[in-house]
Amino acid sequence: MQSSNGMQDVVIIGGGPAGSTLGSYLSMAGIKNMIFDSANHPRPHVGESLVTSTTRVLKEIGFLETMEREGFVKKYGAAWHPPEKRGEFDIAFREFAQPGIDQDYTYHVDRGKLDLLLLKHAEKLGSKVYQGAHAKEVIFKDGYPQGVQFEIGGQAVTIPCKMVVDASGRGTFLGRQLNLKKKDPIFNQYAVHAWFKDVDRGAGESADYIHIYFLKVNRGWIWQIPITDKITSVGVVAERDVFKESKLDPDGWFKSLLNSTPEIARAMQNAERINEFKSEGDYSYSMEKFCGNGFLMVGDAARFVDPIFSSGVSVAMYSAKYASERIRLAFATGDFSEATFKPYEDKVRGGVNIWYEFIRLYYKLLPSFTYFISHKEYRVQVLQLLQGEVYDRAEVEVLEEMRKFIQKVENAPEGNIFKKALSDIYVN
Repeated sequence: MQSSNGMQDVVIIGGGPAGSTLGSYLSMAGIKNMIFDSANHPRPHVGESLVTSTTRVLKEIGFLETMEREGFVKKYGAAWHPPEKRGEFDIAFREFAQPGIDQDYTYHVDRGKLDLLLLKHAEKLGSKVYQGAHAKEVIFKDGYPQGVQFEIGGQAVTIPCKMVVDASGRGTFLGRQLNLKKKDPIFNQYAVHAWFKDVDRGAGESADYIHIYFLKVNRGWIWQIPITDKITSVGVVAERDVFKESKLDPDGWFKSLLNSTPEIARAMQNAERINEFKSEGDYSYSMEKFCGNGFLMVGDAARFVDPIFSSGVSVAMYSAKYASERIRLAFATGDFSEATFKPYEDKVRGGVNIWYEFIRLYYKLLPSFTYFISHKEYRVQVLQLLQGEVYDRAEVEVLEEMRKFIQKVENAPEGNIFKKALSDIYVN
């Protein structure tokens, strides 16, 4: 085994949005850091739509100009479609102005391109970046990490450091090493997706919205996300049991559910697939804790919730932002104990819990969710959540109203028009 020369301040495992954003913040603060990613970028990755709150982070790390220059598709809103008839309920981001954000749109992205640009940006700011480096073990001594062992070019290399951050995404490297990963007891979603050209997106501003089509199967939906002016990402999501019971292969399952919903079937009638179908599972999980003595977990390495509201990149970037604040404090005080980092976990866990509750209630409501979109009193609150305003909030009024609505419908007589639309997801 070889050891590198020189102690690093922070070793970051993973070069996705969480790792690159954290590296950017730390370099801007003068904290030496190395980012190691097992992949060689650009790499294919699902998760192609952002929420508007990410704009703050992009601006703080000096990356917003790159987003504009690279011509990512601008996302001005979102639309939902019922399963059996044409029409949509939509919401425009301009309806709620967010503090610190002076644009009424966010972006749809090619994640391979975005992740590479973010990694290069972190490197430009001072992060040392190594690709094709496979993390093997975080080495602990006396309860604190002393370094990380990687396999680089077939050689075992140990990088000594003062602290470690796991940004390995759904690989959840450190969580698996420490046996902290717990599967979500409710969600067990399965997705099949691909990119297509010649999808009919409609006309006007809403053509570049994210479009969600409700399916008639349990917790089922389809996404439609513009990647470029010609390429559209389309994905089918439902409970894994729905896929298993169909006895279809992923291609056949995708086509079957697509054709079951007239509006998306019409939009896709002339579409041509341009890459292979990809499958995704294991959609929701959490680590028992996000931090410890000398280590933190950020983004999907800490917790992953169903991506129905495009929360993934936002959680990655905000967790990196909040982690950087506690890491700066640790280096300023010399205290790298879990107690120093615990406020980070509390903040991030609280925000993701709101995302999770919103998603959970949404799945219970499904088509009835449009009631809250169209309701004057709740529309702005729903929009605020969709924009990613979830941190430092003890409770959200609209979520409580959703709970009350569900309880009322569940207690209603048989034949209630909303009752048959409720899914069987646990709510209490």
